[in-house]
Amino acid sequence: MKNILKKITNKSIIITIIGLGYVGLPLTYRFIKKKIKTYGIDTDEKKVNYLINGKNYIKSIKINYFKKNKNRVFSSYNIVSKSDIIIICLPTPLKRNKPDLSYIKKCMKGILPYLKEGQMLILESTVYPGATNEILISKLKQRFVIGKNFFIGYSPERENPGDKYFSYQKTPKVVSGHTKNCSLIIEKFYKIISKKVYVSTSIAVAETSKLLENLYRAVNIGLINEFKIICKKLDIDVFDVIDAASTKNFGFHKFTPGPGWGGHCIPIDPFYLSWISRKKGYDPKLISVSGKINTLISKRIVDEIILFIKNKYRNKKKIRFLIIGLSYKKNVDDDRESPSYAFFKILNNKKIFFDYYDPYFPQTILGRVNKIKKKSIKFNSKNISKYDASIIITDHDIIDYKKLYKSSKLIFDTRGVMKKLQKNDKKGKIIFV
Repeated sequence: MKNILKKITNKSIIITIIGLGYVGLPLTYRFIKKKIKTYGIDTDEKKVNYLINGKNYIKSIKINYFKKNKNRVFSSYNIVSKSDIIIICLPTPLKRNKPDLSYIKKCMKGILPYLKEGQMLILESTVYPGATNEILISKLKQRFVIGKNFFIGYSPERENPGDKYFSYQKTPKVVSGHTKNCSLIIEKFYKIISKKVYVSTSIAVAETSKLLENLYRAVNIGLINEFKIICKKLDIDVFDVIDAASTKNFGFHKFTPGPGWGGHCIPIDPFYLSWISRKKGYDPKLISVSGKINTLISKRIVDEIILFIKNKYRNKKKIRFLIIGLSYKKNVDDDRESPSYAFFKILNNKKIFFDYYDPYFPQTILGRVNKIKKKSIKFNSKNISKYDASIIITDHDIIDYKKLYKSSKLIFDTRGVMKKLQKNDKKGKIIFV
């Protein structure tokens, strides 16, 4: 322990980050900026080649470090043996409504031969409570004395893609260790990049805190989406209500309705918690209800749009839609679990023609949804006017909404981004859904 703490103090620590995606790559960048010797591992050789050639597969992260240090990024695990601290930042999706931790399990199998005394292994991936113990600790305690000659910690990621003001200088980093010694090391280690480090009382607490953070958002998204439906029935503008309520400076946090939920965390993490809860004998009610609301809201909106179009154009046999936005939220090149794909799927099943526009995605990824592959249209008046209606799913700031308004026959807005233009909408083009 003294040896690894000394290395952290004089910044001679050598770290390896496994999984160079939306969590691992920015984390790598933070340690590099602090002049810490950092290795990167990703089993996707395409990503490794991109980094070696100085190309960015995540547009919001520009990193040339590996172009200058080609011997510090790999698709194999050998370099783990030369590291003091290893951080796992791998995806943890759902599979048949159950947590899929296969990426972490496969990684553990790969790195085990290279682990040695004096190292620390940290997990940053989102998992259910107890997963760190099951997958990491149970295996490693057979070879090491955890807390004496090997150290294990957990620190849930808190990345916020698209937020240019996000940093660990403002946002605290939650950490935890299997033993007191583990906690001491992980706290000091993350203080290299974070101004404030919060040490949880246990790894299970840290694991669960991550789920609570995203459950809070999931439930409130479900609440505001259902609230929008109620306001529509009452013929009240939901956005005006939210603006009024938002003037309260205590006990209220603003959430806005949308076309569904997206991203790797919010549509997945609540189900991790409900899954483990059911295993322990309690079937959560609120988590389940909010999940259903957020999942079904996409279909409800599509049905509402189609009904409106059919009533407006009774004799029209073929309808053409333009989907605006493919990212799961604005200003990011991240389409994981995007509600746009739910719209794609529904429209495709109904055999309704659609195209999309998103400046962050020149084309869709084959296999994301029913193997539908499309290219983003060129955003000009001639192209936009070809469609019966535009549907705003993702409200990127760089989209020219005035041009969209002038060129579209109708606009169905799921985000409220056209509110400013609504005042001058004498033609009744804008419909909030």
